[in-house]
Amino acid sequence: MIDLLLLSVALAMDSMAVSIVNGIKYQNYGYRETFIASFSFGFFQGFMPLLGYLIFTPFLPYIEKYDHWVVLLALGAIGINMIRESFEKEEIREKSSQFTYKILFAESIATAIDALSSGIVLPEFPVSPYVSCFVIFLITFLICMIAHRLGKRIALILKDKATLCGGIILILLGIKTVLEHLGIL
Repeated sequence: MIDLLLLSVALAMDSMAVSIVNGIKYQNYGYRETFIASFSFGFFQGFMPLLGYLIFTPFLPYIEKYDHWVVLLALGAIGINMIRESFEKEEIREKSSQFTYKILFAESIATAIDALSSGIVLPEFPVSPYVSCFVIFLITFLICMIAHRLGKRIALILKDKATLCGGIILILLGIKTVLEHLGIL
């Protein structure tokens, strides 16, 4: 069971980093948005291993060759956009820094796509794969709830540099994912 908890926390780390960035970036991020975003991150972190377990097990070696590049492209694009927004005029930044479900969906998929391969280990745990995925969901959800609020506190300290820092963090997270999959880290 400890292995399942460790896997859950490890899978939640990318979502946690993005949650902190979202808390920093979005001016309109309240408790409702925090709950929805945390649920979305948790759902996809829990769903992807189940999907890998149920459907993609025979195809995982092929998917694993490319999933890290998808993560880099998605997080890199979001990060570059945030950096660009950080240099625009204030009224434009305020309009473009609003929380949207479209961005949340892209972030949720991007942070969870590499969790597909973890579906292989689900049968190793002493509980059913469905319970394992629920544990992954729950741990990710709770970590992201805390991370969003932490991001709000960081935003108060960083003020107008928060969006720039968030963009850089997302790009670095994408690069880290690629370097890990290439065996460099």
